[in-house]
Amino acid sequence: MSARRALAGAAAALAGLVVLTGCTQTVEGTAAKSGTGSVPRNDDSQRQYPNLLKECEVLTEDILAETVGADPLDIQSTFVGAVCRWQAANPAGLVDITRFWFEQGSLDNERTVAEQLEYQIESRSIAGIQSIVMRPSDPNGACGVASDAAGVVGWWVNPQTPGIDACGMAIKLMELTLATRA
Repeated sequence: MSARRALAGAAAALAGLVVLTGCTQTVEGTAAKSGTGSVPRNDDSQRQYPNLLKECEVLTEDILAETVGADPLDIQSTFVGAVCRWQAANPAGLVDITRFWFEQGSLDNERTVAEQLEYQIESRSIAGIQSIVMRPSDPNGACGVASDAAGVVGWWVNPQTPGIDACGMAIKLMELTLATRA
């Protein structure tokens, strides 16, 4: 084995060790089961807004497609989690739909972030719930709505082409979501 090969092998081993140790860290504290600890839980969510707890199933894909003007066969889920995403084929072009619900979030925080991003913000009541409508300076007319509902819930409609009423669609999705509260 040549010295060059040995040096290259040692360099590769050292790089691997650096990667492994660079990605580890010790975190202080004690592991706790979800729902325990000193942070108060928002336990009235199930009673007050039963459909929020269905996460990504709060509205069916058929309703989502109909609301954004797409054929129910032309919508697909692209991500499921704390943030849910779909993409639908509207006759005018593709539309990205995003829903979020942060149980410990707040409408004030959403407003602060929207202000920092320099979105146009309109305060409004949707289904009797304090809400904001957010419009970024997007050439295709993206629009988001956030409402103060057992934390904060929101919908974003992002057309991939101009000419779609994204705000009307996002507001309608929020109306349908909030109309299901107990």
